Amino acid sequence: MLYRTREPQIYLPSSLSELLAQKQRNPEAVPFAGGTYLLWTQSKDSLHLPPAVLFLRNVKEICRIGRTESRLDLGAAASIKRILRAGPKILSPILVHTLELICPAGVSGLATLGGNLSVPDRCMTSFPILHVLDARCEIRNSKRTRWIPVTSLRTPEGNLVLEPTEIITRIQIPLEEWSFSVVKRIGAFSYGISKDSLVLVVLGKTHRSIFSEFRFALGNFSSTLYRNRDLETLLIGSSLPLSQRDIETFLKAVKEDILSREFRISPARLEQTLYLLKNILTSPLSFRS
Repeated sequence: MLYRTREPQIYLPSSLSELLAQKQRNPEAVPFAGGTYLLWTQSKDSLHLPPAVLFLRNVKEICRIGRTESRLDLGAAASIKRILRAGPKILSPILVHTLELICPAGVSGLATLGGNLSVPDRCMTSFPILHVLDARCEIRNSKRTRWIPVTSLRTPEGNLVLEPTEIITRIQIPLEEWSFSVVKRIGAFSYGISKDSLVLVVLGKTHRSIFSEFRFALGNFSSTLYRNRDLETLLIGSSLPLSQRDIETFLKAVKEDILSREFRISPARLEQTLYLLKNILTSPLSFRS
């Protein structure tokens, strides 16, 4: 490959304080860890870098991985491959599956969770999943640190809430026991994104054969996602197995709600999504985490 960079300004901070200082002085600099999204969007044989690049991989503070009894703590620049190597003692099955869906194994040493969340114009694979898992992000600049849930990382219009001098430095994910979970990419081939690609996320908890919690989201790789918390509550308190009437009532409400919104989904993909939801709700415990 021919690299035609037009001599971009590349900053190589070696500590978090230096990184934040550089970002404060150069707010236009694009954070760069593995560059997988940048490479994916290139349409020519030559690589075109932004005019200013802030390289993150030398900053150890944002490459760390940790875990407590209640949460997983991931540095935003830790590679997907390194996180996966932590294994089942650190990661829950749903997180393993999520990380495997983000990118092919060949680039997992480059891709990062922070980068996947930070794409300006798209909600990538991890976004709807971390949304329903109640993950939150540490966002920092040289003057302050703030924590925001992934649910608030984008405005209702789909814009990232990051200020020009801010950067995501950590992601915290609650470690909860789920009775069942489904994470599935639909309509994407070889990790590509087609116009009708979707990410389906369904999580649930049961107690004594009764739904105690249910969460559901759809991502379509645009800047917004679909989730309705009011509809999620419709199933809470219902006994298993759900009656076909309860399932059809829920699916009808979901279909009407999706069609009432500006959420990009083809009729075929909508019917496929409803079919998958019906299968999951008919026998949810067959999808144990």
